[in-house]
Amino acid sequence: MFLALRNNRTIRSANIDRIAQKFDLRVVEDRFTPQFGVSGGAVRQRIAGITSTSLELTPGVTTLLPTGGTVGFAWADQRTDILGIQTRRSAGVLSVSQPLLRGAGIDVTTAPVRSARLGERINRLRLTATVSETIGGVIFTYRDLLRAQEEVRIAKASVDRAENLIEINRALITAGRMAEVDIVQTEADLANQRIRVLEASRSLEVARIQLLNLLALDLATPIIARESTSPARVTTNLPDLMRTALARRPDYLSQLDVIEQNKLGIVVARNERLWDLSVFGTGSLGRTSVSGGIGTSTGISDFTVGLAFNAPLNDLRREQPYVQAMTNLQNAELQLETIRQGVELQIRNSATDIDIRWRQLEVARRARELAAKAVEIEKEKLKVGRSANFQVRALENDLRASESQQLGAVIGYLNALTLLDVQLGATLDTWHIALQD
Repeated sequence: MFLALRNNRTIRSANIDRIAQKFDLRVVEDRFTPQFGVSGGAVRQRIAGITSTSLELTPGVTTLLPTGGTVGFAWADQRTDILGIQTRRSAGVLSVSQPLLRGAGIDVTTAPVRSARLGERINRLRLTATVSETIGGVIFTYRDLLRAQEEVRIAKASVDRAENLIEINRALITAGRMAEVDIVQTEADLANQRIRVLEASRSLEVARIQLLNLLALDLATPIIARESTSPARVTTNLPDLMRTALARRPDYLSQLDVIEQNKLGIVVARNERLWDLSVFGTGSLGRTSVSGGIGTSTGISDFTVGLAFNAPLNDLRREQPYVQAMTNLQNAELQLETIRQGVELQIRNSATDIDIRWRQLEVARRARELAAKAVEIEKEKLKVGRSANFQVRALENDLRASESQQLGAVIGYLNALTLLDVQLGATLDTWHIALQD
């Protein structure tokens, strides 16, 4: 499983996507961090024969407040030179603006951050789902390899039994208790068994390559599947399974977060319907000095306060986001109900499937034991002339079929348990995998 987590391309791609997703969250969370910047420029011009030079440099900082207001401070330093007269204006400017209706309030201002954090949880759940489903796919492919290996073993065992039957036939022919022509069909059956070995070997190679491809390993790498083919019974309790699924399923938990995001969207959309009303104020403190000719110096101490509003009366576009947000929430809640019912449907089907497959496995084991015993009994009867060659071959075919049936029942039962793990969202816990996100 370590190889799948390290090399599988789907998991690697999902981890790469997480880099951008986590940075997107950082960008949104940074909205309340003071933003520093510097602006300025230099201009030299000649108009009507008069040359002038001006320089400006303004470092500043702006901060968004949780209430929706903004606070900014800048230090403006301006210098001009016209005909040798130099003027310098240097002043600090503090500006404050606070909306009172639209865009005001902690709930509205912090909604994008809370929504982004919910989106980050959704992205992590999606990564969990991707890893779980990929691991499940690797397990199923691994079991395909295990099945192919066992089919080769069964086919080779059939060859051994056919060769043993030929030896018995030859001994009976030598003893004069069987006609020589009767061995022909047994030899033909041996050839058919050897063909089945080749077919099983081809299927084994296909299964091996498919697993190596999922693991993103060199396709020439030798690999052998090892897993017990004698599983123990797992009991299923539907109420417990449902509680586990609803507490762990990434798709269900993600939809809960989507609903919370839509609720935040309604808060913002409802606020968007309000009028624009805000208070603002600016203050400047500094000095203006002139040099060259008659030098002067003048202090700057200015302030401005005001109230601004904008009240659209019949603009339906302001209602549109609220209507969309409400419908999005209703659809999200319907989707949650759909997911929950889908989860219950899957869990019920898997629980029933596991119980039935276990009973099939028990019957298949018993059938295989009886088929093997019937072959041995019939061979002993053949040795003493109380049976015919075709009867032994028929029972050999029954044994081979029962061995394949038992193998199919084992793999089916194991796969049903793995599928239930995926549907419960418990695959990572089952395999003791902790995602390092």
